[in-house]
Amino acid sequence: MHRLPRAVAVGLASANIATIAPTLGADEYRVSGVRKVGVVRIAGHTVWLRPKTPVRRLFAMLGYARAGSAIWTEDDFGFEEDDDLVPALAHAFVRQASRALAGGPLRGYVTREDALPLVRGRWRIGDQLTRRGGQPLPVEVSFDDYVEDIAENQVLLTAATRLLRLPGVPADVLGALRRIVRVLDGASVIPVGAPVPVVRPDRRNARYSSALALASLVLTGSSVEQRAGSVVASGFLVDMWSVFEDFVSAALREAFKPYGGVLVSQYKSTLDVEGTVKIAPDLVWLVDGEVRACIDVKYKVEKHGQYPNADLYQMAAYCRRFGLDEGWLVYAAGESEGRLIDVIAGPLIRLHAFELNRSPLVLAEYLASLVLERRVG
Repeated sequence: MHRLPRAVAVGLASANIATIAPTLGADEYRVSGVRKVGVVRIAGHTVWLRPKTPVRRLFAMLGYARAGSAIWTEDDFGFEEDDDLVPALAHAFVRQASRALAGGPLRGYVTREDALPLVRGRWRIGDQLTRRGGQPLPVEVSFDDYVEDIAENQVLLTAATRLLRLPGVPADVLGALRRIVRVLDGASVIPVGAPVPVVRPDRRNARYSSALALASLVLTGSSVEQRAGSVVASGFLVDMWSVFEDFVSAALREAFKPYGGVLVSQYKSTLDVEGTVKIAPDLVWLVDGEVRACIDVKYKVEKHGQYPNADLYQMAAYCRRFGLDEGWLVYAAGESEGRLIDVIAGPLIRLHAFELNRSPLVLAEYLASLVLERRVG
């Protein structure tokens, strides 16, 4: 039970951040089903939404999900054990960006088009004729310029500027963020709503890799702008169900590699003969085009020792559809030793749950052991 101003309760519900139910007490609400973590500003109030897993472990899970392995460790962050996502993210970003920029910003070649008083690079004859009407000057040219205004620096600069605007960034980090902005003054900020440039890792930008991974989190984190009547919610939030599902997917993809085939996310199929009932299991293992394993990932917590029956019905239907003798349900919390549900005249459903306060590498090893013990084929 939480005491909340009514406007805050409405904002949380309308932004689909959590399930809010009023109680008999004045301004008292039951908050459940929190789907995002971070910070949000609603009707003049700052609301912190804390993850059930320590933020250091959360970052490690995010890194693993993006790279399929540990791209940074819990010792890389350099902050004390923050309870909230935004302060931890700001500390981590400043540490990694400062390391990346210690030798100065990267420079790279960028193709530019311009009208100059002399020929530089390639003369664009067609543009010269159409734009200049035969006049010899200025000359329409395109050329390669060696500059700091490249994708890597744009991404870091944009992440730093967005962090500066977030509520909850610690005072000791603000100065470091401003220094990063000054160092990157040769780059341009990516406009809000514009696509973020894709940065492909190579030897040239290797020193930026950890900072770019954190910058990606800053830029792709859910930026809430929700209006419900006169209530406006804004802030920085991350979907925990997506973090957990991405981590499990990456870990299982590595675990299945030795056995061939391919692990496919959100595999689209149909349940009925006519093809009108659509299904999309979270993960299926395909070998020679045949589904050999089916896994659904649930960011849920068991209640009173029971997992939701609907999950069991769903997995039983998937197994029947693909002709499987067993299916897996992977939960974010619950009985860590796992359970078996032997469906009458149906499949064996294996339920596994994680203790999210454990290292992501340990959790990945646990998933690999499950694949080793019960692989199909």
